[in-house]
Amino acid sequence: MNFFFFDLDGTLEDSRKDMVAAAQYVRAALNLPFRNFDELVPHVNRGMRELYLNCFDDFVSCGGASDSTEEKLMDVQKLYEGRYGECIAVETRLYDGIRAALQDAGVLGRLAVITNKPEHLSKRLLEQLDVLPLVDLVVGGDTCTEAKPSPVPLRYALEKLGGVLPQDKVFMIGDSQGDSLAGSLCGAETVWCAWGYQTTAPNAPAPLHIALTPKDLNGIFRSAKA
Repeated sequence: MNFFFFDLDGTLEDSRKDMVAAAQYVRAALNLPFRNFDELVPHVNRGMRELYLNCFDDFVSCGGASDSTEEKLMDVQKLYEGRYGECIAVETRLYDGIRAALQDAGVLGRLAVITNKPEHLSKRLLEQLDVLPLVDLVVGGDTCTEAKPSPVPLRYALEKLGGVLPQDKVFMIGDSQGDSLAGSLCGAETVWCAWGYQTTAPNAPAPLHIALTPKDLNGIFRSAKA
């Protein structure tokens, strides 16, 4: 059996505009100075904690005590997730060819989306983009005890979907170094998506396959199928 594990942000869609807009909204709600898109966008695709620490550093860091910092992070998380959930797909769209790639993967095997975005927000976004029915399982950054680049979410997905290595073949499809590392540690065939956020191919480990466009995924899946 084939198992296809897809990253979400930067692989299936580009969500940066909506994530930045949510951060700007929350900054305004907290009476923080305005920051433009270019100031915020480097921080919205490195995991949620990094987003909160960097997009709201002037709120989180004030006060000094570590318990105060964690409380402020929780406040920011509640505000951000609430706003982002309301406006999760205003500008976000699937990359051209992704719907067909998901459909093709579904014919060849079972499909999971494994992301560091919270699970409930990931499901909502996939629903808004009308591809949730194509996905057998969604694993978010808060689903397991560890998130990518740990292989734990991939192993969890494989177990939930009934797969066993090395009998079954697993593909990890993503645009980042973290995706490549998580896939390699899990024993998956790694596929780098050149259209995503990371503009150069990962190294140490390098991906086994490179897809220049979503249309290339079809050939990679079929040429390497179990």
